[in-house]
Amino acid sequence: MSVLMQPESPAKAADVQPSGPTESAPEDLASLAGRQGYFSTGPWLSADATEVLIDSASRGSARFGRTAALQRPDIAREFASWGFTNSRGAYTTDSRFFRHAILAARTTARIDGWHLGKRTSLRLWVGNRWTAVVAGSSAGALLLGYESGYRGTMVQLDVAGVDDAASVMAAWTGLAPAWPMAGTAGTINTVNSGLFERRLQDAKVPVPSNADGQLRSLWQEPWFVWVVTVGRERFRRGFINAGAAGHFLFGLNNDGDVQLAPQASSLVWHTLRDAVEDARFHEQQY
Repeated sequence: MSVLMQPESPAKAADVQPSGPTESAPEDLASLAGRQGYFSTGPWLSADATEVLIDSASRGSARFGRTAALQRPDIAREFASWGFTNSRGAYTTDSRFFRHAILAARTTARIDGWHLGKRTSLRLWVGNRWTAVVAGSSAGALLLGYESGYRGTMVQLDVAGVDDAASVMAAWTGLAPAWPMAGTAGTINTVNSGLFERRLQDAKVPVPSNADGQLRSLWQEPWFVWVVTVGRERFRRGFINAGAAGHFLFGLNNDGDVQLAPQASSLVWHTLRDAVEDARFHEQQY
């Protein structure tokens, strides 16, 4: 499936250049980035069981029920193993916090991510006080070769504070400090969409013959590509996490080519935070 968006010109980034003498090599930020991944102690459920739990919360249902347990004993076992239901199929207090955060949400956010053909997602329900989180394999996990469950079939549940929504998204996508390349602030590279699609699937696809130093640096890094949608389709952006090369905003121009613009990590974080806050104060999901 194509992850390319409809025609959109990426905004120019007002990046910050490393300070100090130009001949000095910037500090290696790789170790710092590695400590800023996504971490959670929440329960793991199958995608099917999670959808049942979300649906029950959205409807305000208090029971999974014996009939449902007979029809889906696999889900019944999952719920029972985490103490989410009692012997009568009623949802317990152990699931109440997560279900309340779903029911009280004012808006939602979703991130779809890809790494070399492997797909994952992060879903958020954001309310006045809490953020319910359903997280598939994070960028850091996929880049290390890990998937949650068989082919990413498990997701992890959590509840965070409302002010933590953007931080959860940033951690899950692997947003971390990175030095922008000298002289690239605000520049835009253009890549043939077919070549870009092939690079999404295969890191060995050769760099474009006309690539400048910035594009070559981006091309040679491992990619985690992610598209974030906040609210009722009011906000949508696509980014490439290119490791040491930093983050790049991407979109299709009117000629059908892909445009890539470098983005400072701080700018990406503020973009996520502002999008969530705008949606939260203008929407009432439930």
